[in-house]
Amino acid sequence: MSVSVLVPRMGMREMSGRPDADSLLNMWIYMNLISNTILLPILVATFIFSKRAKRHPTLINVCVTWILSGFYSLFLFYGGVPRMSDPPPSRALCVAQASTMYGITPMWSVAILVLMYHLVAVTRGRPEAWKGKAKMILMIGSPYIVAFAFTLAALVISLTHDPKLVDRRFGAFFCGLNFKPLFNAMSIFTFIMCLGINTLEIQLAMILYRNWQGLRQAGHHYNVEIQLLIRVFVFGIYIFFGMGANIVSMFDYHTVAPYVYAATVGTVILLVFGSQPDVLRVWCFWRKDPSPPSVSSATPSSTRERDNRSGSNNHQSRPGSTLGLDPSHALVTFPSTVHGYNRVRGPGHMNGYQRV
Repeated sequence: MSVSVLVPRMGMREMSGRPDADSLLNMWIYMNLISNTILLPILVATFIFSKRAKRHPTLINVCVTWILSGFYSLFLFYGGVPRMSDPPPSRALCVAQASTMYGITPMWSVAILVLMYHLVAVTRGRPEAWKGKAKMILMIGSPYIVAFAFTLAALVISLTHDPKLVDRRFGAFFCGLNFKPLFNAMSIFTFIMCLGINTLEIQLAMILYRNWQGLRQAGHHYNVEIQLLIRVFVFGIYIFFGMGANIVSMFDYHTVAPYVYAATVGTVILLVFGSQPDVLRVWCFWRKDPSPPSVSSATPSSTRERDNRSGSNNHQSRPGSTLGLDPSHALVTFPSTVHGYNRVRGPGHMNGYQRV
């Protein structure tokens, strides 16, 4: 998670002297405009309105935070002064952008922390951790409460302190607020949230590995869990690299790494969570859904007899639970019943699994 990207780093004078300044600015605008404010809303609409690609509100929340990030980042573009050679933006526009940009990284970090906490709770078999209207409201609203707090603080400082503290020269691509106490508070808050994200990600990796190991010892294969592992941790690794870019920027004042990172995260979200098969099937609505394999061709007779004895008809009509509070709000498919086995705790069961 990059912090310095949303506060004054490289000034407009330093940026304008780079030979690739226009290319970097064009990429900044393109990524925020196309990925964050056009394609991500399509993905969110798919998650909300599609009957076949529902996702849990925690994942939708992460997408929404980057939509807001793209919108805030393009204030100068919408105001008609996106380039450094353009006339200076109005003070009202500059104050609005500098204030809202201060709330972005805290909002990002809290949204991702809530998502990771939800994943860990569900994989531990405790989906009730977020049940209840009050808890759900807290889960959904916490990123925006944090963003509002930092935005309000930046707005008050911008209006009550020296007007020279807010200027485009502090942000190059955007207007920035040069106020170190608020910057330090935001950096510390975001760093603590990122530590929590990394801790939960490690816990999730350990849980998934133990589940996979138990199924492997029981002689079963769990491909869906591998897909979950790949998608979640690709996104997590990218966030971790963003933290690295921020650390580099602390020692290299002229680096553009944080700018590039922040502009590309929306695209990464699209690639990671928008490439799931059920989402692609919704978007490719003109293609027919593939027919599921018949039981007779997919299962040996001995296995069919065993499944019939254990109630395989119910298992086929309900292929598994989902990684969410209920099947209609699935984050990604995460069956709890795999090949007729459930994970259990305590002695007396083969490799920690029992027949269902």
